[in-house]
Amino acid sequence: MRSLGLFCLTLAASWPATAWAGADMLALTSLRTAQPSDDAPQPTSSRAPASATTDPAPDDAASQPTSSKAPTSSMQPTSSRAPESGPIPEPEPEEEFEPIAEPEEEEEEVTLETSRRLAARDEAFHRHGFGAHGGIVIIPTWLLSNWLATHTNALCRGTGIGNFASDRGLGQQDGCNFFVGADYTYRFSRVLDVTASVQYQRAKVPDGLWLDKARYNGSAGIIDAADFTEVDLGLIAMEVDFIARAPIVITRDVEFSLGGGAGLGLGVLLGGVYQTPLGTGPAGFTADGGRTDSCSTLEDLSDLTRCTPRYDVNQDGDMVPPDESELSNPNPDLFASCSRTGCNKSDLDAFGYRRKQGGLPPVIPVVNLIVSARIIIKDAVGITINGGFNTGFYFGGGVQYYFGKAEQDEMGKGATMGKKRRRRRRGRV
Repeated sequence: MRSLGLFCLTLAASWPATAWAGADMLALTSLRTAQPSDDAPQPTSSRAPASATTDPAPDDAASQPTSSKAPTSSMQPTSSRAPESGPIPEPEPEEEFEPIAEPEEEEEEVTLETSRRLAARDEAFHRHGFGAHGGIVIIPTWLLSNWLATHTNALCRGTGIGNFASDRGLGQQDGCNFFVGADYTYRFSRVLDVTASVQYQRAKVPDGLWLDKARYNGSAGIIDAADFTEVDLGLIAMEVDFIARAPIVITRDVEFSLGGGAGLGLGVLLGGVYQTPLGTGPAGFTADGGRTDSCSTLEDLSDLTRCTPRYDVNQDGDMVPPDESELSNPNPDLFASCSRTGCNKSDLDAFGYRRKQGGLPPVIPVVNLIVSARIIIKDAVGITINGGFNTGFYFGGGVQYYFGKAEQDEMGKGATMGKKRRRRRRGRV
């Protein structure tokens, strides 16, 4: 009985150390079996933090008791409230909303035709312009030869006469006729102009013998029907022209256009045409040689010393011949004193029948046909080159200054201040 009591005391005394040693061995064994491999992710635990290394515990670990409170470890435990998180997920893209485009005109391909249309319809421009113009006027020989067998002309190319003109009756040529004037332009659109102008035109040709084609039948004896003709005319013309020009080049600063048109007007004739008949039995007269029988062909009519005007009693209404002393070069045959290209006017007046041609009306209609090119710089200064036909073929140019409120085309959308260019876009946010 006493031995049984001692055994119980001994068992009671050794229980804590043995029991706790066995529990510690069991815990270490569990930790070794639960240690993750190198390839697997290491989970964290708030109750049992893992060791920083995977080295096994020393062999005598089984014999060493461990504290029941916290085993020693080199790994830093993580908070149970903030576990280590994985990679941060990317935020989902917000839904994009397509802008609603305001309705606008569809974009057009920028072509020359588009530029012309936009310039003609949408661009603001100065409507009013004042200018000056000038040039030369020529009535060609081939045109006059339809009515005249011989004549003189001013062709703006010296005194030489070619075979072409000579064959068509041109006896002399010299000088150049011109025109100058002022104009007001109303730009109805970028294409169409309405221009009112007033101008003076000179129409003078060299003095000489003219023979109407209707009075010449080809025989030499008929050349005495020629008249010494003096053409000294001027014309004041007032007209309105309608000119359409298509834009060829359009930039912000320069516009170049080509076109044409027509106009109507009235011309007031100044000066006159004076004629003195050559006389019966035509002959020539020179100051040194006197009378010469040298006037027999059309070609002779081009030289006034070969065919010289003289007093003809049949042409004088009162049939009273002038006194010989009244002539600048007194002679018994009463020839006027002439050079090859001209005669003394006082001698012709002494004949008593030098008369002003009365068949010309004081006012004549003017029909103007126009071909025109124009450059406008900065919508302010215009340079124009014109050609065409009115009283003759003409060629010239002008300068205009444009002013006033900048407005759109009459055929466009109405008036607007300043220059505006059409902006074409597919949509506006």
